[in-house]
Amino acid sequence: MNPPDRHSSKHLEKSKCITTAKGISAENLQSIKAHLTAIIMQLFERCVHKTELSHVSEFIGQDQFTYKKGHNSTMALIECHHTWLKWLDNDASYVRIFSFDFSKAFDNVPHDILCTKLKRLAINPYIINWTINFLKNRQQRVVVDGIITNYLDINCGVLQGTVLGPILFSIMVNDIKAIDHQNELIKFVDDMTLGVPGTNEGDTSRIEVDNIIEWSQRNRMLLNMDKTWEMVMCGNVHRSIPNPIPMIERKTWLKIQGTILQENPSNWDMHFDQLINKANSRMQIMRVCKYYGMTIEQLDLLFNSLIMSVLTYGIELWGCAYYDKYLKQIDKFVSRARKYGYTSKGYSMKEIIGSRDKKLWDKVTSNVNNPLH
Repeated sequence: MNPPDRHSSKHLEKSKCITTAKGISAENLQSIKAHLTAIIMQLFERCVHKTELSHVSEFIGQDQFTYKKGHNSTMALIECHHTWLKWLDNDASYVRIFSFDFSKAFDNVPHDILCTKLKRLAINPYIINWTINFLKNRQQRVVVDGIITNYLDINCGVLQGTVLGPILFSIMVNDIKAIDHQNELIKFVDDMTLGVPGTNEGDTSRIEVDNIIEWSQRNRMLLNMDKTWEMVMCGNVHRSIPNPIPMIERKTWLKIQGTILQENPSNWDMHFDQLINKANSRMQIMRVCKYYGMTIEQLDLLFNSLIMSVLTYGIELWGCAYYDKYLKQIDKFVSRARKYGYTSKGYSMKEIIGSRDKKLWDKVTSNVNNPLH
């Protein structure tokens, strides 16, 4: 077999997105950012990852909860919430919580800075050079309704939809750290949550925020300040709290990884309203499917995947909510669905919480490297 020529190798550096975009004219197709590499390239990525880069997670800090085996968004939420409540139980008068969001994070990763960070890791230099070459000279185009754009050069960003993209992004943001070890910075993909305990003497929020802003400027990954917010958690006791940082809007609630947290940690009103409303909106699908004759077995499967997945997401965190006020709402919702024939199963929130808590406990205690251990 002859070795591939230059044209075939260049072909592997091109990506194509075939989409059915809504409300986008052909003139604006060039603005769509998407990356789909050739199948053979994806297979080769998997080989490289399995044989040469599987140990990279060892270099990624414990504050990153995504793209790592045994980590997920629920664990990130539990770690945050537990730490905040622990501070309040001790000597903290309040906890300042900041939710940061990068502007088009994956698309704006500078290749030169990422390559510099790659070279600092204990990775086979040949693999580093291959990865750098993997990022360089890439092109992409978009195909919509038979309209094909011209190829455009990509000089920044890590490829979404690829095997190496998540690993490279984790390496890029790995050196964002809290200055004060008493504070906590948790990362999940491109979302960062910073917790800072405060006392009557004040807190170090401004220093931490300035540090993150400086990092984003130094690494040419700008923060989206319109989606960066602060919440102050005080518990049931009213405390005097400091003034907000001028550039960051203060709110009475934050939505972190799909879960709404309020300034009073025992208040789950907004989160349960969100759960019930979202489940109600999906019930229309159940009604249509039942009308067109789906069997009860099929409806059970659909109800579990569409409805129960919403009603139980993150339950390890908010399952401690007061039953009569909050959890009972879900039991009533499921009971009505069963009464009208959308499911044959009798789900009990108390049983689900007990089962999920035990599963999480076993997972945490069986692995000393688990972030919640």
